[in-house]
Amino acid sequence: MKLDKICLFILACVISASCADLNYTEENTRDEDWTYEYYGEGIKNMVFDVYAQVYNREFESNSATFLAGATDEAVYALETGAVNGYVNGGWSPANPFSSTWDKAYTAISEIHMYLEKIHKTDLSDWQYNPEYQTWIQQMELFPYELRFLRAYFYFELFKTYGDVPLVTTTLTNAQANNVTRTPAADIVKFIVDELDEIAPHLPLSYATEVGAEFGRANRIAAYALKARTLLYAASPLHNAATWDEAAKACAYVIDNAAEWGLKLSKYGDLWGENAFFNSELIWGIGRGASNTFEMAHYPIGVENASSGNCPSQSLVDQYEYQDNGQTFAQRYPGSIDLTQVNPYEGLDPRFALTVVKNGDEWPSNGAQKKIIETFYGGFNASPKYGATSTGYYLKKYVDGAAVTTADNQVTRRHTWIIFRLGEFYLDYAEAVYNATGDANDKTYGMSANEAINVLRKRADVNMPEFTENGAEWVERYERERLVELAFENHRFWDVRRWKKGSQYFKEVQVAQISATMQLTRSTVKRQWDDKYYFYPIPQTENKKNPNLGQNPGW
Repeated sequence: MKLDKICLFILACVISASCADLNYTEENTRDEDWTYEYYGEGIKNMVFDVYAQVYNREFESNSATFLAGATDEAVYALETGAVNGYVNGGWSPANPFSSTWDKAYTAISEIHMYLEKIHKTDLSDWQYNPEYQTWIQQMELFPYELRFLRAYFYFELFKTYGDVPLVTTTLTNAQANNVTRTPAADIVKFIVDELDEIAPHLPLSYATEVGAEFGRANRIAAYALKARTLLYAASPLHNAATWDEAAKACAYVIDNAAEWGLKLSKYGDLWGENAFFNSELIWGIGRGASNTFEMAHYPIGVENASSGNCPSQSLVDQYEYQDNGQTFAQRYPGSIDLTQVNPYEGLDPRFALTVVKNGDEWPSNGAQKKIIETFYGGFNASPKYGATSTGYYLKKYVDGAAVTTADNQVTRRHTWIIFRLGEFYLDYAEAVYNATGDANDKTYGMSANEAINVLRKRADVNMPEFTENGAEWVERYERERLVELAFENHRFWDVRRWKKGSQYFKEVQVAQISATMQLTRSTVKRQWDDKYYFYPIPQTENKKNPNLGQNPGW
């Protein structure tokens, strides 16, 4: 397969074969002359190496970057789950969950190498190759794509660590080991300025570009990154931008969405075999066919399954009923006799699309479909080792058509969402409310309530409208954001940027269903310290460069 002919199902092959091995303290080991004289295996592969760093292996088994188990969304079923290190005291500078630091600076180093040395490129020996003009046209976009990716990785560093070294050129080891951290406000300004400068040079879509390689960074992704960056920057944790800036950036995405060909999809179409081409997706990571995620998250009792991140009762309690907007917890605050009442009837349809409950048929493939039993002694429940401790299993992102039997397995494509249109209606609502102090103010176009109601009126959701204001609005907005973006790795960061870790993350409610079908809640205590708002700077990096210092409390 020629690399220049890949329809980038976002780098599904390249990611697994990336040869990136750098961070900003190391020199590159590539053969430069060879790299810049060959296009597909040289120049373009180097660009793909940078794209490869975007994927954090969220769909891998027992991934510590699928962060639901470190929030009130879920409990990871196995005590050995890597994600449990966030909540059981195992987190430290010596165990820093440093993938963001490592991958971001690896990518940034390679970006600088490309931007500074691309003048070495000489493809004249290939001018009679029938694909020569395609190569030249693609190379014209590479610098802008790479600058977008540099901005993306600096956003990831900023949200994770706060102040980080802002490196914009290739450094020697001596230089790298003496850099200091740049204030977060300056990082944000760099990101926003870069995106404003490069966005007009990026295509709206690659469908009409040579090669038609979907998945590469486009203009819409640049504006989406700008909007999310400013939302985070305006939040209480950072205070590095204004809510007015965030509101305007989010409004720009929404106001232009239709012209750009974006529209809200059905909620249930956001994941699955064809999600990579969903009309709501702005930018995502497409993965080749696999059933690894299903093996990790199908219920215990399903062949080769290991439960994974099990939705919590804390999450279920936040879903509202379609008739009046009352939450599950408000309607059923105590124990529930499931032989007398079905508490899940009439819930927000997003619940059934996200969570597998007792009595559901799951998985959906004919080879393994069965009625799920999460009551004590049931086929998918305690006392079986690894069974859910929350009363529920995960459905969102899990493809029920995948078959995990020892023989005749079926694999499916998966798409990890980075940006989708639905997020920006929520981002807009939050920014507008905070900028104006009024959920019904239309200074920026739609009011905050109108923006949220667009989401809630989708065909397969259709929930009662938001009408609240003030503190009641904030409470309901935070609940709506949890429900809409569940298991998309937003909750972990949202609660941090709001500085509400103690409110949401110290305790998680789980459900137990007895053999007589009585549902009761219990509380799982978790470790929370305000130092967790930022990750620790990896101890290995501080040993190389003491100028980095350490984040507060670590």
